[in-house]
Order: sequence, then C-alpha cells, then structure tokens
Amino acid sequence: MSSPASSYTPTSAKRTLQRLRREAGYRNAKDFAAVLGIPASTYSRYERAEEGPQCGIPLSSAWSIADELGVSIDLVVGREDIDAAHEATIDERSRALSREGRRMLEDYLEYLERREADDAQARR
Repeated sequence: MSSPASSYTPTSAKRTLQRLRREAGYRNAKDFAAVLGIPASTYSRYERAEEGPQCGIPLSSAWSIADELGVSIDLVVGREDIDAAHEATIDERSRALSREGRRMLEDYLEYLERREADDAQARR
C-alpha cells in the first residue's frame, strides 16, 4: 500500500481555492484576505499558485483557510479533487436534519445498538 504522499496526483482544476472562496460567499480575494488577517496580495498569490505540495501556502495559513471555508486542508492545497464525489458521513447528514429528525435518528441508533448487543449476548 502506498502512502498518500507517494500516490499524490494534482487535481485538474487550477482554480480550486478561488472556487471554494466564491462558493463560501466571498466575492473577492481582498475581502477574504481581510477575514483571514493576511495581506490581499498574499492571499491572491495563494489562489494563483500551483496546486499540491508545491503550492507554497504555509501550513498555518492553509489551516486557517480550511477552517474558514469549512473544508479539508487537502482540498485547500489541491490534494483532493473539488469535483470528486463526497459521501457524507452520518454526522454530516444528521446535522442537516431538523431537531425532531435528529431525535428520531438517535432513537433508531439506540434501538440498533440494543439489538446488536442482544444478538451478541444470544451468540455467547
């Protein structure tokens, strides 16, 4: 099995960071840079940079950008394809539910846990 670094292939989209910023509602790089607390010229350079390990975005800035945009750091630096299908986790899916829906999901999960515990007990 290869490590993530050795299997790295850059994404095809050259403007992933710009697209992420716009999808998050920031119309221009200058406004987003202000939110991050960095010079607009610095942030603009990040958007124009090559994607992947050679992007030149310092780790602390990449984390700040990822946190502000609500995405992974791999997506920020172009190690993850922005257009790749993303299978939502149960946690992500549950956050989209209403309070009542989350309560029902929790009830069902408790039922499943009890059922599996009972099945395990019966197998002993």
